Amino acid sequence: MHRHAARTIYDFADITTPHDNLIARADAMAPRAAAALPKDSVTDFGLLLANNTPSSPFSHGLDGVQQKDNWLFINILLAAFFGLLAVTLIYRWTHMFNSHLRHLLTMGAGRLEDQRYWMFNHGPFWPKVKRNLLYAPLGKVRHNKEIQLSKAISIGTLPSRFHTLILGLYLAVNIGYCLALTWHRSNAYSVIAQLRGRTGSLAAFNIIPTVLFALRNNPLIPITRVSYDTFNLLHRWCARVVIFEAVLHTICWAVNAIQSGGWHQVHVSLETSTSYRWGMIGTAAFCAILIASFSPVRHAFYETFLNFHRLLVLLALIGVYVHLDKAKLPHLPYIQLAFAFWAAEWAWRTMRILYHNVSRQHGITRVTVEALPAEACRVTFDLSRPWRWQPGCHVHAYLPAFALWSSHPFSIAWAENRPRAAPLIIEMEKMASINPTLGDDRPSMMTRDSTYTRKSIGAHTIATIAEATHRPENANIALTRDAAVTSVSLVMRARTGMTRKLYDKAAASPSGTITTWGAIEGPYGGHDSMASYGTVLLFAGGVGITHCVGYVHHLLLQYQAGTSSTHKIVLCWSVPNTEALEWVRRYMDEILKMEGRREVLRIRLFVTKPRHRGEVISNTGSVQMFPGRCNPKTIVEKEMQERIGAMGVTVCGPGAFADSVRAAVRDVVTEGCVDFVEEAFTY
Repeated sequence: MHRHAARTIYDFADITTPHDNLIARADAMAPRAAAALPKDSVTDFGLLLANNTPSSPFSHGLDGVQQKDNWLFINILLAAFFGLLAVTLIYRWTHMFNSHLRHLLTMGAGRLEDQRYWMFNHGPFWPKVKRNLLYAPLGKVRHNKEIQLSKAISIGTLPSRFHTLILGLYLAVNIGYCLALTWHRSNAYSVIAQLRGRTGSLAAFNIIPTVLFALRNNPLIPITRVSYDTFNLLHRWCARVVIFEAVLHTICWAVNAIQSGGWHQVHVSLETSTSYRWGMIGTAAFCAILIASFSPVRHAFYETFLNFHRLLVLLALIGVYVHLDKAKLPHLPYIQLAFAFWAAEWAWRTMRILYHNVSRQHGITRVTVEALPAEACRVTFDLSRPWRWQPGCHVHAYLPAFALWSSHPFSIAWAENRPRAAPLIIEMEKMASINPTLGDDRPSMMTRDSTYTRKSIGAHTIATIAEATHRPENANIALTRDAAVTSVSLVMRARTGMTRKLYDKAAASPSGTITTWGAIEGPYGGHDSMASYGTVLLFAGGVGITHCVGYVHHLLLQYQAGTSSTHKIVLCWSVPNTEALEWVRRYMDEILKMEGRREVLRIRLFVTKPRHRGEVISNTGSVQMFPGRCNPKTIVEKEMQERIGAMGVTVCGPGAFADSVRAAVRDVVTEGCVDFVEEAFTY
């Protein structure tokens, strides 16, 4: 009955009236006015209470919308996205080609002479771009250090100068397009209708990059080698633009509807139109997303936020889909494409997770959790199927027994091939026949006065045993053919939520170890192996050491194989106390016994809160320990003077520490060839 009444009133509106003449005059005066689409192309606008007010013709449909201009602005915005993608690809591919060429011309033990050319910048342009744009924070130093309103309230981090430029242009373009209206129309309500159409069109289009940039398996990440952290920053700002435009779109509709028939018209329209009703649901869901994603709320309840966020996004997209579909609006393909991206990514993720973590032979991935000193735990995933490893990558860990619906990102501390369930005693017997001297003479990073000593059965020998008994002769995981691994170890420091539950459960166990089930997803990141640099500086703060250990092991293996250009590795690790050294002692023991590491590797440990000075003592000449904080500026300046070839610097740690490394690199980037890579999880 309502739909019939709506059509009846709308049909009466087709009769020529003074309002129609007014519309015709307004459109004739508009310099960019487009031919209006047929009124029958838009449906499901509900019951109209009045059709004799100046705002009535503009309270529904496409009258006054100027759809041709909307398409023009959307196409320009699309071209801008593709233009930015093209520039990024050109820069990345040029950088990759340069690195590959440097790698080919300088790798091997006897190529130190060839490193000289690559030590220096060959032109002032790119060093200045790096210093003042690509590596520059928005202000002087602060970038990843969180802005704290109090100890409990954080409002997030600042984007870099380059990201600010991109985001500023994006915001300016969207605002400019919203304001590019035919303001001189004699009927102000037609201008409001034009703004309604403009904001609705832009919001529908901007949903596509918003969804695409949020995807963990965003296809643009491996193509551009831009980190997910950067895409997540772009996702958040695209989402804010979508919400702003959706709210403004709804307000414009409501203003004309109220002028046409009062608030009762709004109520009746929402009651009698499925399109309007679901459009309002979508707008309300978008507003809820904005409130829930406020940084203090997001960081305080991240696991809850993530699941709630996904449900709200799904509700919002469904609302927009029904709104466009029922009204037969021309922007429906945008939402269909966004749903296609989201569904394809979830299907791909599910298939990958199931393939690597579930098999008939081994069942579900087994997870061993070992409590470590300084409130951390080692979490080892024995995978059901081989998994591809690469240095510098991270994974998302699923532990349903401790966090049912959530996954968390962690850098990989160690990856190797070993049997899924081989008894340790059998492995030791095998190892004894292979290398009877294994055991007591292995170097260690532990200090003489450390409270924590090695356990009798060699948690430190497991990796070596598995490597010697199960890897093919002369195999090298630095090479592509041996990159598949079956065991992946993470180090999780107890914070709140899942990591706290995990540590408390393992620490309460009599053996300090528990076994559960779970899955890993990845790998993600690790776009540069750093093997093309003659000098590699690795800075780690706290548990960020897990990001660096893989690089050290990989580069030493490459050095042994003669396939790396790296002749100098400097690892700087800042920890609060010596107990934290236990987090990676097992892995560092393996590294310290590798052939050639004395010629290549230098380790500098900075203990910020030592119990006494005698505790900070180095075991070997290549491992130096210092009390106090790490000063990246001093280290970078020193290594810059003593560098071999090009220098690559990477950092993983707290925001303030990472910012200090970034500042140190910017100070020297014009003095020689230096590249900076930051591993951050700011989402």
